[in-house]
Amino acid sequence: MNQDIITFFYCCVIINIILLCVLSRTSLCAYVDPHYLACEPQTCGNQSIRYPFYIQGKQQPFCGYPGFAISCAGDIHGFPTLNLSNTPYIIHQIFYHNESLRVSNAAFSSNTSCISPTHNLTLPPTRTFTFLNQNHNKDILLFFGCNLSSMPTELMDYRIGCSGASNKTGGSVLALYKDDVNTVTSVSKSCGSGGEVVDAVVEGSEGGMEEELRRGFMLNWTASDCKLCNSTGGRCGFNSTILTFQCYCTDRIHASKCDITGFCLYLFSSFVHHNSLLTLSSVFIHVPFSLIPKLVHLMIRSGITILGNLGFV
Repeated sequence: MNQDIITFFYCCVIINIILLCVLSRTSLCAYVDPHYLACEPQTCGNQSIRYPFYIQGKQQPFCGYPGFAISCAGDIHGFPTLNLSNTPYIIHQIFYHNESLRVSNAAFSSNTSCISPTHNLTLPPTRTFTFLNQNHNKDILLFFGCNLSSMPTELMDYRIGCSGASNKTGGSVLALYKDDVNTVTSVSKSCGSGGEVVDAVVEGSEGGMEEELRRGFMLNWTASDCKLCNSTGGRCGFNSTILTFQCYCTDRIHASKCDITGFCLYLFSSFVHHNSLLTLSSVFIHVPFSLIPKLVHLMIRSGITILGNLGFV
């Protein structure tokens, strides 16, 4: 009995909504929350960019998580670029399913053979990004501004390009595994104290040092989980003012998931007014799904004809 009363109440409310919309010629189904629209996934290079990442200048910061801003400039092969500790890293691929990505230092992706000194890779103190394959990674040393003419011939095998150091004219860049102590010592003496030495990380693989530097390494990220929001049709975001994850849905902002219980109807009212039929294109109705069958029955009995299919959201 109580359910019949509730259903009748919904029906009365809907009829009033219909009359209001007819008179004002508006459609309640037309509204979509602007946050949801703003956070539509975008493409940069061959990558789909969505939460926790966002493209600076193209997407709003609230569409991503703090520290996940991406540059999408065409001058670096069109790949998205992530800034880590003031150093640009090329994003080769993003794996949203397990929250990981492959990156490499932008200095090793240049079209020229000369390499500018790269900063050490120091992960942010928030631990937003961590190495995925820590056991497979290798520490290397890059020696800039080395004069190979004054060095043993066998050291030529470690050359990966010319030096782009601003304080050097010419010279070469040598890359060595840090645990190769004897060779590191030899290169340190041969390059002299004026050359710049920086640390870098590669993911051990076949193909040589240059290929390893271009291929980069895998990182995990840590951010608010987006799976529940996505699975319910929402788009994820983050409010940096109150430091809270948000789920942007078509109707409004939700805390963790979209909970839009209702349906959108194309309706035609059979009420006669001055020999004309009152019409309405669409109405969005919030109602528990369990009441929909009785609700539709009461609407038909009340003189409202439903045209087309029910559009559930």
